[in-house]
Amino acid sequence: MSDVAVSQVLEALSALYSSSNSQAKKEASRWLEDFQKQPEAWTVANYLLTMENSNTETRLFAAQTLRQKITYDLRELNPEARRSLRDSLVQLLWVSATGSKAIMVQLCLAVADLAIQFMEWNTVVQDLIAKFGKTPESATCLLEFLKVLAEEMTSNKRIPLSDKDAQARSALLIEGNVPTVMRLLEMYIQSTGNLKIQEEVFQCLSSWLRTGDVDIRLLETSPLLAAAFEGLSNEELFDVSVDVVCEIIYETKDVTEYRSLIERIYPLFGTLIQQLREAKADEDSDKVRGYCRMFVEAGEAYVLLIAQHPESFGVLLQGISECTAYEDLDIVPMTFKFWYELTNTLSTESYKPAIPALVGYYDSLVDSIIRHLHYSDDVEEMSAKDRDDFRDFRHQMGDTLKDCCRIMTPQKCLLKPLTLLTRLLTQAETPPTWQQIEAPIFSLRSMGSEVPSDENEVMPQIMEFLSKLPDHPKIRYAATLVISRYSFWTRLHPEYVTYQLNYISAGFENQEVAAASALALKHLCKDCSELLIDFVGQLHPFYINIVRTLPFNDIIEVTEAVSHVISVIPASEILNALKSFCLPIAQDLHSIVAKNKNTITQNEIAKAGDLLEQIAIFFEIIRPEDIPVGAPHPCVAFLNELWPVFDMCLSNFGSEPIIAEPLCRCFRNCIQSYKLHFAPLLPLLMERLVGGFDSSRLGVYLWVAHKLVREYAIEGTESVTVCFQLLESLSATVFTTLNEKKFEEIPDVVEEYFRLTSAFLDCAPTLFVQSQLISPVFQAGLAGLSLEEVRALTAIISFYRHLLSIDLTTSELEKPDTPLTASTLTLNTERIISLFREFGGDFVRLLFDGMIHHYSWEMIPDVAATMKSLAQLMPVESAQWMVAVVNGFPEQHMSASERTEFLQDWTRQVYIAIQEKQWVKVRRVLSDFVSQYRRRNTNRK
Repeated sequence: MSDVAVSQVLEALSALYSSSNSQAKKEASRWLEDFQKQPEAWTVANYLLTMENSNTETRLFAAQTLRQKITYDLRELNPEARRSLRDSLVQLLWVSATGSKAIMVQLCLAVADLAIQFMEWNTVVQDLIAKFGKTPESATCLLEFLKVLAEEMTSNKRIPLSDKDAQARSALLIEGNVPTVMRLLEMYIQSTGNLKIQEEVFQCLSSWLRTGDVDIRLLETSPLLAAAFEGLSNEELFDVSVDVVCEIIYETKDVTEYRSLIERIYPLFGTLIQQLREAKADEDSDKVRGYCRMFVEAGEAYVLLIAQHPESFGVLLQGISECTAYEDLDIVPMTFKFWYELTNTLSTESYKPAIPALVGYYDSLVDSIIRHLHYSDDVEEMSAKDRDDFRDFRHQMGDTLKDCCRIMTPQKCLLKPLTLLTRLLTQAETPPTWQQIEAPIFSLRSMGSEVPSDENEVMPQIMEFLSKLPDHPKIRYAATLVISRYSFWTRLHPEYVTYQLNYISAGFENQEVAAASALALKHLCKDCSELLIDFVGQLHPFYINIVRTLPFNDIIEVTEAVSHVISVIPASEILNALKSFCLPIAQDLHSIVAKNKNTITQNEIAKAGDLLEQIAIFFEIIRPEDIPVGAPHPCVAFLNELWPVFDMCLSNFGSEPIIAEPLCRCFRNCIQSYKLHFAPLLPLLMERLVGGFDSSRLGVYLWVAHKLVREYAIEGTESVTVCFQLLESLSATVFTTLNEKKFEEIPDVVEEYFRLTSAFLDCAPTLFVQSQLISPVFQAGLAGLSLEEVRALTAIISFYRHLLSIDLTTSELEKPDTPLTASTLTLNTERIISLFREFGGDFVRLLFDGMIHHYSWEMIPDVAATMKSLAQLMPVESAQWMVAVVNGFPEQHMSASERTEFLQDWTRQVYIAIQEKQWVKVRRVLSDFVSQYRRRNTNRK
């Protein structure tokens, strides 16, 4: 051990905890993190823990360091060193048992993590009990260790054990010691009145129960069961008692196997419901939350018993109902999962007979939910976040109302808010507030998905009642959204169309209601489009006028609305309808883009983009069917009329993203909506895409080309050649751009280009692979593998995965000893192999460099899958490239033994994968390697 290292650690700790310079603190923290990865950290940490007069911060850092080293770097120690470390740690834990809790916990974790990995140490629990179980002073430390041993065994995924070894250690350390630990916990709970030890007992019991290895039937005759429930009466033990009671209940969810234990537990809920009511009366939300946890845990665990014997579980159901009715809206959602699971159970044929006995609870549930739906009186004073949170919560409550509909029937559920509204408006002594009226209206909307479209009992009453509601903007907003939600119902009840259309239209006159009106109009026109054909004449002037006054999002929804109606009128009338609705927009667009570039304002450019978005909606939705290929298509004919305006947008403002992007959406929608009908315009569009990209270098033009290739590049057809010419033309500009700019400056271009090439590989692989284009694309991808932009990187790696996945003509390549010969390869595969033979070393090196230094963890599976495919195609060469890359790592970053171990593991797993097609193991080897290398040698996690 170096005295210099100790001195440096102490100096860094002093800077971290004592310096007032924030930069110095950051540098000290970074240095200490790097130090913890070094081999000498073992001895330095041990010295700091035993050094006289060391302060708490120093000893805590040392304990944390040992824990980290054990978790990540135990392989650095041989068996003898591990035994020495074990003895040292246990002694350090003994010395620290009655000192700082934080240091003691870290040392417990260190010992536990060592015990899990130290295969030769098989008497862990017995050894610790023998040393720490003899005195009351060390009991807390022993219980803490047993708790964290169970937790680390089940949840610490960073410990590098194979699944087989982890199962073996769990069987030995946990399952094999259950009787011993349970006896120990019983002894402590019976022999002491020390609340701290009781708390540790409950925490330890909870942790061991969570492992799933404890036979819960042991509690039937154990004093631990009664103690857990009795602890609820003690303020200091309440929270930990709730935890352990919930764990006990959860472990009894197999209601058939643990019936006798459930029969011991359930009677205790009679006392719990009284305690719950006392906590509610005291407005003690913390305690109510604890009781709610236990009632809900029991409800979810015993849901089948409730459905089998509803009359026997009244206390449990009443307790959960009272929790749902509680005014604290942080507690109420805890019950929703129970109601959902009970509803699903009762919806099965086996348990439907229980519904009559449980309908009353659902009836009360509807009342509770409607009450919770009320906005507060001071809603205007709520912060934006609080309002958003409450809106989200209302939608959760709406889901619970749907559950009620499934049990009570939609008619009975709908009647409750309707009856409440009637009473409020006709019988109330004082005028109701808007909050009182809006809440039941919202509930009507929430139930929409459960109401059948042919419901004729309650829905007509509701629709007629809407006209009687007060003309308050909040109420009208909610009522308009009810119309929006039930547009599917209106489709079968056309007598309400005129009324609803008028109601919606009137809402546009109020700024607070306009957004709801736009949404409602969209849904009404979409679901009832055929019923509104006769209203096209009225919709036209309304649309032309209203879009000049609405916010952009509402304009889009209104445009969608009229587009749905136009889409169902006779094909012979569509062209004229399009002209009447869309030409005014095009004229406004023309008046803007025809202006001189030097005089146009940014607001006008933004307006032009908005107008293009509107036009794009028409082409997305209006798709008349049954027009034969070759026959005149009204939408394509209209597109021909618009083309000069599109050309003007391109020539004057094609480099402005705010115009180029919606214009390209117009093109995309035409491709996807009109398919072969659009084919005559393809040469024109391709020319515009090439010109637009050449002048702007915006990735959106490549995005449209990608959609075009997906639609028209079908191998064996004439169109594939034309599409390939488009790819070649765009590629020339892409390569010029890549030579002029750094990849990281144009990630959108890189992303869209490689998505385009991947699409061509899917549609026409032979033409692409056998072309001269494949080599420069391959090399461009290599240059892009160093990018840090995730979307662009993902597109590049996807290209290589597509390239490597092109089908082989024979399964011979899946045999590891089969030589690569012309008879076993397609021409495509030969070409691909030749590329990798030329550039494969760089490819593997760049992938490894990216995985280690800057790829996100989400990308590692894709990279591993790519490496797997390469190993499958070229096992010998890929192994050689792997060796070259690994041998290139600096000695201080990877020792010779670690290199050998990784390469042997990699080679073995690849061989097994080829034989048995178990490619997951290949990914696991890479992921584990990257995880360890990053932690030790980089700042990446």
